[in-house]
Amino acid sequence: MINQKTLTYYSCLILFLLGNFLYAQSTIKGIVTDSIANPIGSANVFLKDNSTNAITSFAYTNQKGEYVLQTNEIDEVILSFSALGYATKDIKIIVKENEEIEHNAVLKATSYELDEVIIASEKAITEKKDTIVFNVSSFKQGEETVIQDLLKKLPGVDVSETGTIKVDGREVEKVMVEGDDFFKKGYKLLTKNLNVEAVDKVEVLRRYSNNKLLKGIEESEKVALNLKLDEDFKRQWFGSVSPGYGVVSENRYDIESNVSSFGKKNKYFLLGSINNIGEDVTDDVRGLINAQNYSDEPGMIGESQRAYSFIKLNAEVPGLKKTRTNFNNAELVSLNSIFKLSSKVNFKVLGLFNSDNTKFFSQGFTSFTGNTTSFTNTENYTLGKTTNVGFGKVELNYDISETQLFEYEGKFNTSSVNTSTELIFNELENNERLEDENQLHDHMIKYSNRFKSNKVLLVTGRYINEEKPQEYTTNQFLFTELFPLTQNINTVRQLNKNKFNYVGFKGHMLDRRKNKDLLDFSVGYEFRKDRLRSDLFFKENSTVLNAPDEYMNLSRYTTHDLYIISGYRKKLREVDIAINIEGHQLFNQLKETDKRQKESPFLVNTKLNFSWEIDKANRLFAYVENVNSNANVSDIYSNYLLTGYRSFLRGTGTFNQLNATRVFTGYNLGNFGDRFTANISLSYLKDNDFLSTNSIITQNFVQTTKLIIPDREFYSASVNLDRYLRFIRNNIKLKLSYSLAEFKNIVNSTNLRLVESEECKYGFEIRSGFRGIFNYHVGTTWNTTQIRTSIKNTATQNISFIDLSFVLSSKFNIQLQSERYFFNNLDDDNDTYYFMDFEVNYKPKSKGVSFSLIGNNLLNRDNYRDYNVTDTFISSASYRLLPKYVLLKANYKF
Repeated sequence: MINQKTLTYYSCLILFLLGNFLYAQSTIKGIVTDSIANPIGSANVFLKDNSTNAITSFAYTNQKGEYVLQTNEIDEVILSFSALGYATKDIKIIVKENEEIEHNAVLKATSYELDEVIIASEKAITEKKDTIVFNVSSFKQGEETVIQDLLKKLPGVDVSETGTIKVDGREVEKVMVEGDDFFKKGYKLLTKNLNVEAVDKVEVLRRYSNNKLLKGIEESEKVALNLKLDEDFKRQWFGSVSPGYGVVSENRYDIESNVSSFGKKNKYFLLGSINNIGEDVTDDVRGLINAQNYSDEPGMIGESQRAYSFIKLNAEVPGLKKTRTNFNNAELVSLNSIFKLSSKVNFKVLGLFNSDNTKFFSQGFTSFTGNTTSFTNTENYTLGKTTNVGFGKVELNYDISETQLFEYEGKFNTSSVNTSTELIFNELENNERLEDENQLHDHMIKYSNRFKSNKVLLVTGRYINEEKPQEYTTNQFLFTELFPLTQNINTVRQLNKNKFNYVGFKGHMLDRRKNKDLLDFSVGYEFRKDRLRSDLFFKENSTVLNAPDEYMNLSRYTTHDLYIISGYRKKLREVDIAINIEGHQLFNQLKETDKRQKESPFLVNTKLNFSWEIDKANRLFAYVENVNSNANVSDIYSNYLLTGYRSFLRGTGTFNQLNATRVFTGYNLGNFGDRFTANISLSYLKDNDFLSTNSIITQNFVQTTKLIIPDREFYSASVNLDRYLRFIRNNIKLKLSYSLAEFKNIVNSTNLRLVESEECKYGFEIRSGFRGIFNYHVGTTWNTTQIRTSIKNTATQNISFIDLSFVLSSKFNIQLQSERYFFNNLDDDNDTYYFMDFEVNYKPKSKGVSFSLIGNNLLNRDNYRDYNVTDTFISSASYRLLPKYVLLKANYKF
């Protein structure tokens, strides 16, 4: 049930804020012409403060020479007109509240020095073919510190809470600095640390090609960002040191530092940080290591190859900022360099070390009702995790000639994660421990040859070796029903050894025909060998007992894949039609302790693409595909494996190739940077075969077997609307999505039962872009989930926020953030949670020095409870939160 009082409060507050600015704004309009009355298009119209000469508002004339300018100023101001090839004209005017003023201007032709012309004609946004250039100074509001803060304010650019960047709904491929890339899709380490003052322009590169020899040949929808540095920061070392310590809360600290140099020959980006205020740098590191960078890139192979982890002890809180629950002690050092060894050779070296100690606290219940079984379990959970990660990466790019390129990339990773829990399960004390290690070697070479102006050949080879051993122990034995002959068990131990080797080769040719048609052809071979061994032991006093064979696994799974892929894209004016056909000859072999299986299926995948560019602002696109996928080792092992203190899981015990049909259609209205854009999509997925589960659920344990059954369907629709209202300088985003999944499974020996999962999500955001002292960002999202089996369960959640920014001067600004979380299934007295944070920044006259006062969880909320539904359980959990703290932070930039 919606909390009507709270909804009314937020609505009134938003209308009040908007109303204030609507009331205070005045309009200035007119026509700009030359001396013979010809209109001047793209002229600059600036409104300047009469005393400081600072620009408070600006506009550009259209092709008819017309301009419209909105202002909140009420006083004598300067109205300034300028255009390329014309003398600047300044007019003093007096603006009254809520007034409409008309001022026409006649500009006289003149000449300027080149630098003056460039300065006068620079726009906030410039479009050059496939490149959009944002002038950073036009979008700064005064409180930004790192480049991520600025990217959030660029039209068409979305930055998620975790730092993922999307442009027009597509995640960017990379974020470069002066054309050079450090991290590929692990760019968060750069955007969350690079000083915003170092950046002069942000370039959005559309139809981007990661391989320069593919430019103009491949059919690319990729997007990348390039950061252009301010002249004062080029070819010199710069950086910052930011120590912070708690002034209210005991022993809270956050220390960050970075040093950079982006020269023509060499580039360096070095950073380090330690904190215990919940900032999760470990996730950013994991994003760099595990990023599947360019799986759809021509010539790319092996991007999806990973070792599998079967046991996970996680500490995730759905829907809440991780900084509120992440009791951490994180350390990070990252050293990254790019060396231009010669005009033809670039060498990149990345290295990082990350250490983190985290704590996590929760307590809650899980209820199950099915057939004749009904029970509720309670858990009181404390988790501690120690993470150590070492990662290295080298890249070598050799331009053999203008048409030939050689690339090498090598990754090296070693990590260990030790997790321990203190758990009270239904008043039984239980301690768990998981030792999780990872060793990775990944090497890839690629040769590219643009042997004709319209043809390119790519040859790629890759080798990967990865090991993920896991050792899990728990001191509570809950499986008496499964192992009735055991007595007095005081330790359960699960050992997993999982490793794989991968080798792949691929030849790929693209041929762009004179009529702009594209022929795409590739052949390749991939080999993967997995070895999974799992052993379950019970300790009875000093005696160690082996579990029955049904709980032991020794699986060796080998796959050979010979394939041919061919595609052709036909261009018919505004319409593109493309067809792709894949043929895979597989040779699979599964060796287990007591059996051996072989098969050699031939799989065919097809895809038909359609795209219609109705005009420059309207595009319709669709595709339909039929896909067959091969099994992996995590799906086919035969015997049970312990995945938690009360959960067993096993695979199908046999080969499986799953078949699916997908249909997708979408419509885009508007171009990047337009005041109004719309994105609408519809999709349908039919899994003709899919992996479902057969589960035995009891109060003390859950035993699950994967099984293959036919017919699973998934429907989804989404609408995203983005509108910039120039007259009130507000950007409004509306989002709506709906999905329906229908599938079947078995629970407690029932027949196949139908499960329907329905989710509806909708919300809006409003972000202001005022030139004055005040700006805001407000939004709300409602999410309703409904699960239908023989019964129906529903959960509704609402997340709302209001962020306020006060830039009182160039030296002083205040940021306020508030959040509201609402769950309709919780008790009325505990269904709503409020949070409030603040940040105060002060820059004294001393150059390069600033101070910040940061407050978190000012309302000192000590717990947070959520509510979730699945097809088998209803659950609710309460999580302990980081207490209120206030941090005093100094920042020195050099």
